[in-house]
Amino acid sequence: MTVRIVELTAVSEERPSARQRWSHLFVLIYALVTVFIILNLRDATLLATRRYVNVEAGISGSYPERWVIDTEGPYIFRVQDYAQQNYRTSIEVSTLPVNPETTTRNLVDNLIFNRSQTLSTFTVLSQEPITLENGVAATQLLYSFVASEQDPFLESFPTVVEGIDVLAIEGGQAITITFLSDRAVFDATYPIFEQFLNDLDF
Repeated sequence: MTVRIVELTAVSEERPSARQRWSHLFVLIYALVTVFIILNLRDATLLATRRYVNVEAGISGSYPERWVIDTEGPYIFRVQDYAQQNYRTSIEVSTLPVNPETTTRNLVDNLIFNRSQTLSTFTVLSQEPITLENGVAATQLLYSFVASEQDPFLESFPTVVEGIDVLAIEGGQAITITFLSDRAVFDATYPIFEQFLNDLDF
């Protein structure tokens, strides 16, 4: 009979050396710094702006650099976010000569009438007086409406749009600043309009 002797030895667990521990810590710190830099670069790209100046109208403002500007319509200028797939978020500035008797109340009433005639299911959500950064008194109108697909070759459900009109009278002209955005992204895009409005000079 053959007897087999099995020798059991305890396997000692080697602890990482100080050099290994420092290497692991360095890799972790490097990864965190890299993520921080990438996020900062992303935010800087998204928040980058371009300056628009119209000397004739006496209006200047900064808009998102990646948005497309249009100065050929019945407005001073309009910028749109073409990255939006459904309804393009937009900011528009327009002016209209007024006489000394014109009030912002007249402008608001006229605008509400025009919007109700041209926009489907137009609904006023709120109306309040505000003071702009340059000290000009204005009226802010918040509303909603239903927009059809902007691209006629695409079929989709109608989009509920929320809009803001800021109306003011300054220098013998009425100034209307309009912000339009898909209701689904309105809260996310509103800070862009807020920054634009605070930076606008007229």
